[in-house]
Amino acid sequence: MRGLYKGLLGLMAVLTLSACGGPAEEAVPETLGETEQALACRHPDDYCPGNSTCVGGLCRDCVRQPHWCQ
Repeated sequence: MRGLYKGLLGLMAVLTLSACGGPAEEAVPETLGETEQALACRHPDDYCPGNSTCVGGLCRDCVRQPHWCQ
């Protein structure tokens, strides 16, 4: 019987502590701005997939960013 009380007390403590924090609030920016993303070129031959080319160690898409492929 003593083990049952300890288990019940432990369960109540865990549930009480887990409910204290409330929901996690994330600071989400309204706009992402002009953040640019690219894949790294694969070494040793600087391979890039599809229509992309390796420029400065990053794969740039020739269709969406044609100024990189001239």
